[in-house]
Amino acid sequence: MNLDTDCLRSFLVVADTMSFSRAAESVGRSQSTVSQQIAKLETQIGKGLLTRRKGRVLELTSEGGKLVKYARRILQLNDEAYASMSDDALSGFVRLGVPLDFFGRDFTTWLARFKNRHPMVGMEVEANQSENLLKRSARGEFDLAFFKQETGAKLGTVALREQLVWVSGPNFVADAAESVPLILFPEGCAYRRCAVAALQHSKRSWHLSFISPSFECLKSAALEGLGITVLARALVAPPLRVVRHGLRLPQLPTVELVYSQGRRSNSRVVSELATYLAESLTNAGPAHTSAFST
Repeated sequence: MNLDTDCLRSFLVVADTMSFSRAAESVGRSQSTVSQQIAKLETQIGKGLLTRRKGRVLELTSEGGKLVKYARRILQLNDEAYASMSDDALSGFVRLGVPLDFFGRDFTTWLARFKNRHPMVGMEVEANQSENLLKRSARGEFDLAFFKQETGAKLGTVALREQLVWVSGPNFVADAAESVPLILFPEGCAYRRCAVAALQHSKRSWHLSFISPSFECLKSAALEGLGITVLARALVAPPLRVVRHGLRLPQLPTVELVYSQGRRSNSRVVSELATYLAESLTNAGPAHTSAFST
């Protein structure tokens, strides 16, 4: 019995994304074809790989979790073998800088897919504030850097324009008469700069409640009710919620997510990674489920 590598590749993407539609988009096939590939694997193995309800993937079965580990090893060897035989194989090492909130997106999944396609490519990734990423990219410290800029600033190639919103946890109580407790990334973050500028312009009182360079820490602080933060709309998923009314909060601007290639801008691996990540950002939908508002 030989397992089909195309089926295994589709299965891995389904396992990583828990979505047939997103897997279909990633592997360039129709959703029905991906479903048939999973069914073929289940027939070959004689066991179910996914728990589904009304067409939605809920989780992997125990057998599915076991197959994921073998599938990754099989495909890694397959891709390495192909790359070693191909004169046109993509290879090299990329120093990549990204904003702190990239880890609130599907960033690691995107990198894993790129690595699966190009196993001979190595990457060193650093997350930092946009201001630092811009300065260090200009000094040539990164081969590729993504960062935020004010709309129209023309500091890099625009990958995505995003609307900023005020965000809180589900139990935060709004009080229009009190100073706004802010949960923010450290100085140098475009989100922080926009939030403070908007509050100052509207003469709304505010104070710092919590600062962290970690997206997960900011999210936890908001969920625990330590204050209000500001994020791109696409990063907001329940139990976080968009705050629209009740605090006299000013309208926030849009920001542009841009990228800049370093001194090795003619490097094929850098250019292909830049294009791939820019397309991933553009094609990514909002956070996993729609956030509700207060």
